[in-house]
Amino acid sequence: MKKSVLTFLSVIIVCSFLACQQRGLQGNYQEEIEKKAQQTSFAIQNVKDSVSDSIGKALCTSSINIDYPTKGNPYLLNSIREWIIDWTYANDTIDMNEPLAILRDFNAASIHELMVEAKELNENPTLIENGMELAQEMEIKKIFEDNLFITYIVTTYTYLGGAHGTFTAWGTTFRKSDGKVLDHIFRNDKLTDVQQLISEDLQKQFEVNSWDELREQLFIDEYASYVPMPQSDPYIKNDSIVFCYQQYEIGPYAIGLPAARLAIKDLKEMLAPSFLKNYKTKSTK
Repeated sequence: MKKSVLTFLSVIIVCSFLACQQRGLQGNYQEEIEKKAQQTSFAIQNVKDSVSDSIGKALCTSSINIDYPTKGNPYLLNSIREWIIDWTYANDTIDMNEPLAILRDFNAASIHELMVEAKELNENPTLIENGMELAQEMEIKKIFEDNLFITYIVTTYTYLGGAHGTFTAWGTTFRKSDGKVLDHIFRNDKLTDVQQLISEDLQKQFEVNSWDELREQLFIDEYASYVPMPQSDPYIKNDSIVFCYQQYEIGPYAIGLPAARLAIKDLKEMLAPSFLKNYKTKSTK
């Protein structure tokens, strides 16, 4: 009986040792994969195109400009390319190695929509002037890169008649090792602290002396204690996290797209552990 117990314990010890060794090998292998991915150079090709057509009194113009990724680790390339395709409404079956096809798909769809709008305007002479230009413009640009992250931003301008057009700007940060979109930067229990810092930053930008002044200037609910978080996810640029608000999200049209920028070094206690681990890795390299 004693011998059986010892044999059983020996088997457990050996199995545990092998399992630990295996986990160690897997961990080292994964670290090596991520290290190689981060060291793989990232390259882009700027591609752009525009198309115009007219109907009645209206000229319709669609244009697109993309920093298209051409070189890098495959996880990152696929992630950014799929993200670009989603934004441009390109056909899901499109060859991701052919960025010009993405441009053609976007302009074809945009011109069709603009021509439909222009036709309706032509049917009501009071809404259209001779030579009125309807427009749909999109730019997808890489605005930041370091050894761990890459940030892209999509800006659009649309004019379909009326007093003025509309602008949007949506930034997205990708992790270089695996192409994952950073969508959980902050701890859930610290979001109100982040909102407080956003409010303070905007207060400085708009040169107001109190929260009440800022709240009134940005048309924020009178019962709110802080500026709300923007609809779009925050993104990384340089050593800051940027919070960009869309038109009318806070404030009137005239203020454009207000954005708060908070230094990452001032946010350490508010960052999610997964993000903080990556950022510490960056800071030690």
